[in-house]
Amino acid sequence: MLPHKLGRTNPPHERHPVAWYQPDVLWTAARQVLSSLDQQRNRDGRESQPLPMKVIDRSEPEAAGDFAGECWFDFIADTGDGGNACYAVASAALADELTLDGETLPRGQLLLFGGDLAYPAASTHDYRYRFVEMFEAVRNSHEPTLVRGRRLTLAAIPQNHDWMDSTSTFSRYFTRRNDSSPLLGAKIPQRQTYFCIKLPGGWWALGLDFALDHDIDRDQYEQFEALLSERGLVTEDGHEYHIGAQDRVLLIYPEPYWTRPIGDGADESHPKRYQKLEGLLRARVKLRLAGDLHSYLRWDSVNWGRLVVCGTGGAFTHPTHTKPTTRPVRLQAFDTKDCIPPEPFTSLPALAIGLTEKQGPGSEFQRVEATAYPDAETSKAGCKGNLLALFRRDASGGGGNAWFAVLLGALYWFNAYLNSMPFVDSFKPDGFAAMWRFDMDEYWHVFMLWLKAMVFSPLGFLINLLMAFGCMVMGRETVNELPPTVGAICRWIIMWGIGALHAAVHVLAVYSLEFWGHQLVGELSWIGDRTAPAGLIMHSCLVGLGVFSIGGLVGAFIFGAYLALMSRLGYLTNNGYSALDGQDHKGFLRFRIDKDGGLTAWFIALDRVPRRWKRNEGAGPVWVADDDEASAPRVHDRFGL
Repeated sequence: MLPHKLGRTNPPHERHPVAWYQPDVLWTAARQVLSSLDQQRNRDGRESQPLPMKVIDRSEPEAAGDFAGECWFDFIADTGDGGNACYAVASAALADELTLDGETLPRGQLLLFGGDLAYPAASTHDYRYRFVEMFEAVRNSHEPTLVRGRRLTLAAIPQNHDWMDSTSTFSRYFTRRNDSSPLLGAKIPQRQTYFCIKLPGGWWALGLDFALDHDIDRDQYEQFEALLSERGLVTEDGHEYHIGAQDRVLLIYPEPYWTRPIGDGADESHPKRYQKLEGLLRARVKLRLAGDLHSYLRWDSVNWGRLVVCGTGGAFTHPTHTKPTTRPVRLQAFDTKDCIPPEPFTSLPALAIGLTEKQGPGSEFQRVEATAYPDAETSKAGCKGNLLALFRRDASGGGGNAWFAVLLGALYWFNAYLNSMPFVDSFKPDGFAAMWRFDMDEYWHVFMLWLKAMVFSPLGFLINLLMAFGCMVMGRETVNELPPTVGAICRWIIMWGIGALHAAVHVLAVYSLEFWGHQLVGELSWIGDRTAPAGLIMHSCLVGLGVFSIGGLVGAFIFGAYLALMSRLGYLTNNGYSALDGQDHKGFLRFRIDKDGGLTAWFIALDRVPRRWKRNEGAGPVWVADDDEASAPRVHDRFGL
């Protein structure tokens, strides 16, 4: 894949969304994930970060002006995918103010990024192309960014895609500051891939880093634990910070763990560190916030605050009607009496929040249906788009998802080629019309011969195994979204069953195409004697060409039908819409802490982002929208704490 073109001559509408099924993208993502997992297993990069943790002190509210005594800040996650969506969100978030529903919402002096800042993998080029240039083009200045006289402050946590290069690129922007100038001309004080921010009114924002481990590391836990202890956390400059019993916490996660089964795979005798941190914080946590899912959802609890998913910064849209987003979410305390060594008597029980269909002790979080964005009806309507999504072409990477169809065609051809030669003589139709008089006995006889050869042929078996493995990966996600009550054995049976059935449909399609190809080519008299080498080769080549060309179309349609069906049934939350060009339904959160310490949040939505942009010849952003059908920002959800 050729490097993307950077700079002012490449507007947002020419920065196409990632073609997730392009073979090069699949290969790059898989290779980097495996490499990063291997590095983390041998040496967790979080353990090399400097200690003690840097505390970003923004506890002084604005001193003067219309917003004196207040604190405004923003949260954006899952940004760098398609240029249209990312630039539209950046334009709205970096505007001096937004007047919505009769309220003036000024720009935040603090900007929090929730991770997955560039796709498909965290490379310097992807960061620049999909994230940095989109935000910097809105600012379009070399001067430090001042917001109402105060310099903008940035803080960020990485998600899984930021960890695909072990956060090397992420760290250059947010923890090491090795670039010639800071991002957005802002102050970026953090020195770890996690952060702690002291806000006015007794509020704290804690950003956690799960790496690729679904948990925080030991150093990270001990730093946050110190903040909650009587001794407090003493920083390098000698300041002591302590989260008091009456303080309130905004806990920012890199992934919404509450959309997984309650307990998140941890045993009660060995809870995860973030669950132990939750046990220490308890009711002080008023809001748990995460990106990762590219949609907006909110759950409320009477005693335990709110859960919010807000990953709408620019990546393709995720569905909101699937099982992990609609099942009941409950909180329960771990019974840690079996821990070795025993938990100290002063330690509070760890807390687990997640999906469960069992009634029992604990508090339930209620999903606020009106806040789902996109709504369930719009979400379900996207399912049928999968049928043709793998044929989508664009200017990125030389063809977009269409190359996946080419790859399937090649697999179909190679699968058929391995066994086409021995069966040429098995196809002797009596005239052209006879080939349409379908003889089921003949069909299945030849099919069983073909299947036997494919199973016992080493190369044929390898190709079929490769196809089955690809189907199994998609089946694994479905299994992970089954009800928590389904046992491990049933999960394995279902996973193998879905993968095998999906693969079997492809195998049957390969054989059927080859069968009819032999029948049709057998009618071509100009090929000559098929017992002679030249005729045999010509016959096989024509059959192979037909299997390749038609197989790519059929295979991509089968794969798309699988995505459409499983999505419609409420599964594949993460990958069900990955083939779609979901540029719309974007947005971000804007927060205000008022003079009395109350926190209000607005989810600012962009229903339809501009599809074209033109060069701005005057001062201000590099590009401005050139699309009359684009929608203006609006408030989709508003809540207080």
